[in-house]
Amino acid sequence: MPESITSRVLDALANAGLLTIEQITSITEAAAAGNVTPGAVLTQRGMVTPADVESAMEEDLGIPRVDLSSYAPDDDALLLIPVSVARARNVLPMFEIEGMLTVAIGDAMDVFELDSLSAELGLEVEAVLSDSASVKAAILQYYGDVVEAPEPVVETPAQLAERLLDATPESILAEEPQVDVTDFFEAPVEQDMPVVTEAPLAEEQPAVVEVQTIEAVVETAAPEGPPAIDLDVLAVADARKVAVLVSDILEHAVLRGANRIQLLPYKDDFFLVYRVHGRLEKIASAPLSMQGALVEGFKNFARLSSVQSTRPALGRVKSRIGDRDLVVTVSAVPTIAGQRVVISVAADKAAPRGLAELGMNEAEVRALHAMIERGKGILLVCAPVAGGRSSTYYALLQHAAHFGKTVYSVERSIDYEIPAVSQVLVSPGSPVGAEGYFAAGIRQDTDVIAIDSMQSVEDVHLAVEAAGVGKLVIATYSGGDIVSGVRRMLDVGVEPVSLASALTLGVGQRLVRMNCPHCSVPQKSPLADRIPGAEAGTPSKRGSGCPACANTGFQGATGIFEVLPFTEPVRAPISRGATAEQIADSVRAAGLRPMVASGLAKVKEGLVSPEELNRVLRFTE
Repeated sequence: MPESITSRVLDALANAGLLTIEQITSITEAAAAGNVTPGAVLTQRGMVTPADVESAMEEDLGIPRVDLSSYAPDDDALLLIPVSVARARNVLPMFEIEGMLTVAIGDAMDVFELDSLSAELGLEVEAVLSDSASVKAAILQYYGDVVEAPEPVVETPAQLAERLLDATPESILAEEPQVDVTDFFEAPVEQDMPVVTEAPLAEEQPAVVEVQTIEAVVETAAPEGPPAIDLDVLAVADARKVAVLVSDILEHAVLRGANRIQLLPYKDDFFLVYRVHGRLEKIASAPLSMQGALVEGFKNFARLSSVQSTRPALGRVKSRIGDRDLVVTVSAVPTIAGQRVVISVAADKAAPRGLAELGMNEAEVRALHAMIERGKGILLVCAPVAGGRSSTYYALLQHAAHFGKTVYSVERSIDYEIPAVSQVLVSPGSPVGAEGYFAAGIRQDTDVIAIDSMQSVEDVHLAVEAAGVGKLVIATYSGGDIVSGVRRMLDVGVEPVSLASALTLGVGQRLVRMNCPHCSVPQKSPLADRIPGAEAGTPSKRGSGCPACANTGFQGATGIFEVLPFTEPVRAPISRGATAEQIADSVRAAGLRPMVASGLAKVKEGLVSPEELNRVLRFTE
């Protein structure tokens, strides 16, 4: 069972010297006795500040900070947490990958609430950091201005008796509810949920749904009538019949509008569960001893039959289900109860967008295209989590393939399939990790070798090695900009001279929300004049809000970029292992057009408001 978020944060505080082991023991005991979170105990005793917790999360646990103004959460993730829960806990679901839900929290102390949220949802929950105002604004933007009925006030008998003793007959009668004849009829409930035209729901779903636990789902009575999916065929465990059952489950799930299929081991049984519009629906169950055949059937379908049942597995295949071309991703994880399998079903994405469509100007596009067509060394793309670096990665791969280059790409998840690119999906259960596949690619006859999301010093070392043998390496790395990305590589132990000699071109980027084209109006914003490089009276626009943008003033997002050739004056401080400030000084001296200049251009075009640019880049305090 994975370690709780609370335990990891408390350990990080201990590693930072802010708490002792004895204090942690006392805190956890007090929290258990008072039925509160350790965060509440820490706040009550004043032992650490939210800033201390935030620092420990970022520096020790590597939990990133996300600019919510530049990232749109997945629709599927929004359906996992009802608006009432999101508002009450001030959390925003960002994305869910194979049973792991990432949420943004507005206060570092809220991290101690996530274990209970995980238990309520039946999902593992991880955090990214933001600020409270941004989380609240994002909840309003993405959930809409839903008005919910207030929670009923529950009085204890003592409170009720005290109130009645002080009340007069008139006040008691005044509190009687006013009944209207329409209260006896069920009115239609408006909802703001995606509608699957291929699989309409049998009855309308409410806009706000209660939190479901796995226990509640599996204990729900089975659907009445003959079962649509009969798991009894597993008793025979005939390979042909199991294959037919797998096909039937996929078709049935798509017909129901499900985007997830789960095989959940629970006590002595396993359950077939669909996730439809955010809700879990129990479809069928069978003895746990029969689950193995169905798990192997799905693994065979995803070409994972070679992965042992004691290892996690991840596979992705295209399939025509019903009359739709879909991508099916199968993830299997061994647990103490049995294998937990999650099957994701999604429409196949179109080709990736080009660099210009992502928001780059003509000069930046030309520089990157020239690097792809004629360059060698490392083309490094740096952006924070949800900063859009994967979109740039796929645009670069697409151009390399169209230009006639042979391309080999190592990816931990595949967002787009590019036919002319050899894409390797790294399964967590494979004995060969990302670094193994990357090392093998260096020995392949390929012009371009790429890796989406370098995560270890071994990944960076291999990228440097590939650049050293004449390959063009396209690599993404987590960092707020080019300088911070390079400095992080040095911090994890990459040899400075080798890294400096391998780097050829760097890209830093962020995402900003664009003004709604239907309601954006010119404005006189003093903030526009404060953008670095702006002239007095810089024109700007801002969305005022309209039905087309759900009254947010925003529609769509675009990138702001910086592109840096690693010339010798820039490489010199890197090779010495210089500080981030020293590297930044050399970058400025080299004439880098910073991201804020890219943002200023979009403000002048009226695409982005000065306020939005400031939210992303913080050019004012």
